[in-house]
Amino acid sequence: QISGGFTIDQAQSLAEYLQRGALPIDLKLTSQSQVSATLGQEALDQGVLALLVGLACVIIFLISFYRFLGGVASLALLVYAVLFLALIKLIPITMTLPGIAGLVLTIGVAADSNIVIFERVKEEMRAGRSVQSAITLGYRRGISTIIDANVVTLLTAFILFVLATSGIKGFAFTLGVGTLVSLLTAVVFTQALLGSMSNTKLLRSGKGFSGMEGKERWHFDFMGNAPKFFAISGVILLIGAGALTTKGLNFGIDFESGTRIEVSLDKSASTSEVRDVLSPLGLGNADIQTISNNPALGDNAFQIESDTLDPSQVSDVDDALDSNFGVSADGFNSTSVGPTFGASVARSAALAIFFSLILIMGYVAIGFGGKYTVPVLIAIAHDFLIALGIYALLGFEVSSATVAAFLTILGYSQYDTIIVFDRIRENEPKMPRATYSQVVNKSMSEVMTRSLVTSFSTVIGVVALLIFGGEVLRSFAIAILVGVASGTYSSIFIASPVLALWKEHEPGFKRRRRQQIESQGYVPAFASDLEVARKDDANGEAVAGDGEDGSPSDTGEKLSPRERRRRERQAARPDTAGEDT
Repeated sequence: QISGGFTIDQAQSLAEYLQRGALPIDLKLTSQSQVSATLGQEALDQGVLALLVGLACVIIFLISFYRFLGGVASLALLVYAVLFLALIKLIPITMTLPGIAGLVLTIGVAADSNIVIFERVKEEMRAGRSVQSAITLGYRRGISTIIDANVVTLLTAFILFVLATSGIKGFAFTLGVGTLVSLLTAVVFTQALLGSMSNTKLLRSGKGFSGMEGKERWHFDFMGNAPKFFAISGVILLIGAGALTTKGLNFGIDFESGTRIEVSLDKSASTSEVRDVLSPLGLGNADIQTISNNPALGDNAFQIESDTLDPSQVSDVDDALDSNFGVSADGFNSTSVGPTFGASVARSAALAIFFSLILIMGYVAIGFGGKYTVPVLIAIAHDFLIALGIYALLGFEVSSATVAAFLTILGYSQYDTIIVFDRIRENEPKMPRATYSQVVNKSMSEVMTRSLVTSFSTVIGVVALLIFGGEVLRSFAIAILVGVASGTYSSIFIASPVLALWKEHEPGFKRRRRQQIESQGYVPAFASDLEVARKDDANGEAVAGDGEDGSPSDTGEKLSPRERRRRERQAARPDTAGEDT
């Protein structure tokens, strides 16, 4: 009997709760984690340190590369950090180490939103527009690119939050919220700040902009060298496939089930002495190793792995080690995972990958067209296989956090690819006489700087996580680092050439290629190379690339009026359906 000042409704609710507790349900342990307060706080401090170091390094890099614009981007990053921390304070969520990792990763995303706009503004400035006009046009043309790219990241974060295990939800939440806040600061804060300063002497003189010299920084034949890049990827993939076949992946207890104990002892001991103490508990065959790469545990630390232990067995291990060697204060951590939890993690990972692909492919197909989805899928497979191959080759452990990192690789790969595809889509209708390879070469020349600067900004934060984030976040940071590198490479040297090779088989682009071969004898890497001579009005001669409509004609060939009209009609004829879609 429980007495007190209850209303009838409260008493009824209490009775129902008590009755639920009496249901004959057999509860089984699926997973259990015990982290000491000292080690947990130290790991959290390491994560925060990695965040601060990463933010500071990104700010220094942006200022050194973009000068005044880098200062604007740095202010935007600080505003982003304040808004993000305010949201974390307002929304009742628990900040975890994966959550801090997600925050570090979004620093690169926040920087990229500003980088895309800055590169657009600089392009408009190089085209001769005024500062105010360049800022307006740069934002207008860059905002759609930013939205397209960030939607992909948001889709990945959403899938992770819905399907991932509880430990990864913090990462998914910070990734999603960070992406939204970075989009807000780039679109609202940076635009307002630049707009208000557009009439200042510093910006009007052009001194606030770097890299204004020249029309394009890059003039590289990406398509002509595509076979070389395909060969490089092929060699890397073959090495990874060999490692996966011979060594396989090193799955952690998240997938294999079991118990892992990390303990710091007061007295010096060997692995054999620890094994002798644990043998009476049935752990004589446990995998016992010394820990030398975790300063938080000290010099005399051990890792013990065995089949899944229940809480009482874990407590017996703690007591046995404490009575024989002494266990340091707050120096005992354990993680136990049952077989059902491992199966649940694997199932959640498979579902997350599947639904992420479905959503991202659907978005790309709607926004860009069906043919763009195939290069995107190839780039995803390329990045996934390289990451898996490196994990197998180096023997890194695969945990649930690694799955989150791989899904982030998926999102980042598509983020960078969509930035590139957006420029190709923009340039295609502007180049009605160019082959698709020429469109791709021009587009890649325009976005190459952005891709490299963005990747480096992201790598800075990830390297800070790798160095200062502690052992818990190290494997996560390695996966992200591999993903950023392979994602940048695949978006430039794999996805775009694959798209061009496919589009070149469309009738309209085949005709453009044929016309250039007939008039030039070859297809130049860049459409601008077609203008190699000027029309000689006095002799009535038409030279390649100098037809009245801009179309190529036979070099040095004197044309009759009838033949000239025929070629002009042919060049002016609309391309076949689907040519410029």
